[in-house]
Amino acid sequence: MSIGRILLVLGFFLLLALLLSLGQWQLRRAAEKETLFKQIGAAEDLPALTAPIENQLFETNRYRWVTLRGRYDSSRQLLLDSMIYEGRAGYQVLTPFLPLNSERWLLVNRGWVAADPDREVLPQVAVSGEIRSVRGRINSLPRPGLKLQAAIPEDVVRWPQVLLFPGIEDLERLLGESLYSYQIWLDSSSPEGFIRAWDPTVLTPEQHIGYAFQWFALAGALVVMVSVLGVSSVRRKRK
Repeated sequence: MSIGRILLVLGFFLLLALLLSLGQWQLRRAAEKETLFKQIGAAEDLPALTAPIENQLFETNRYRWVTLRGRYDSSRQLLLDSMIYEGRAGYQVLTPFLPLNSERWLLVNRGWVAADPDREVLPQVAVSGEIRSVRGRINSLPRPGLKLQAAIPEDVVRWPQVLLFPGIEDLERLLGESLYSYQIWLDSSSPEGFIRAWDPTVLTPEQHIGYAFQWFALAGALVVMVSVLGVSSVRRKRK
């Protein structure tokens, strides 16, 4: 077999594997979205919590409403970079919040703000440190599609600090505080927030299944096309 034919065969199997893996990925996403919608629906039927939950109870209380009294720390805020809203680049604003009668801080996500074209110019995100009530949903921090190494500076030169997909342990080191392992999506009706489009604007499970069918159909079409070409090639050689 010539090198050219070997390369064609390898290319066929690589492309087939890619199409099949994309179809399987869409099926996995469909299952994840079905679980997501069930969790949100179940959380709607539960009464709002009035105290932070312990970290080990996070998964069973994800998306549940919580109402807390405490105070913000406006002096050490965090800007989560690479957050897109309606096609625009910006940040999500994480503000440390200390609930009353708690020694552990939690992070309140006050919403999305646009990034300035000059990345050295940061948005104005100041907030009062007075005692207040905050209401929102419990959720995890944003995570990237691919695993990235979070860049946490050793010396913070200014606040708010811009970060790219940090973990809770990274933020504890940065803030020098003990944190709950989740964030609070600030309710859209609460004051001193920004754009809070928390409803999951994501594809439905049925749409993911439809995309999976398309990838599998392309894989089938590729197999049929290569099979037809192979049969035609054999027939020509026999003549």
